Amino acid sequence: VLGVKGDERCQDDLTIVWTFVLNGKPAQIGISIGDDSMITNDEQVAVELLKKHREFTLNVPDASWVDAFDRVDMTASHREDKFAGFGLTRLPSKLVGAPGIAEAAVVLECKVVQETRLPPTRTVFFAEVVRVTTHPGVTDKDGKLDTTSKKFFGMTAGNGEFWTMGA
Repeated sequence: VLGVKGDERCQDDLTIVWTFVLNGKPAQIGISIGDDSMITNDEQVAVELLKKHREFTLNVPDASWVDAFDRVDMTASHREDKFAGFGLTRLPSKLVGAPGIAEAAVVLECKVVQETRLPPTRTVFFAEVVRVTTHPGVTDKDGKLDTTSKKFFGMTAGNGEFWTMGA
């Protein structure tokens, strides 16, 4: 779940994006977000806000809030406060202006280092992870993710199904 800082025209927002790992050291990730008129207005606003602020949070969900995740995805064009509307808690970031989600077991604070327009309808943002916050017990003493600590999930491309790790 992408968290973006708002501006004078709109509040902070949440939306769903495709994500991928670029590098481990230094920690770098990529996100792909729709930016065409065929895509929802919400995604277009997110692209505009990302270009303006060049920072975001990436919030890793677990199955305890799959309903809120789905509702964020299904109401992408709505301008309501999605934090309040879906029972999510705004988490202030330390190194970026974008909000995190307190319910997310892992929150990555990210700064955009490059963006690339990918025709016909996407912009890909490459980002450096500048800070990571995790719930207690999600990582071991060395900071390695314990994939059994929570029922982490993702949505598969092409069919929109949710899958937890291992299922």
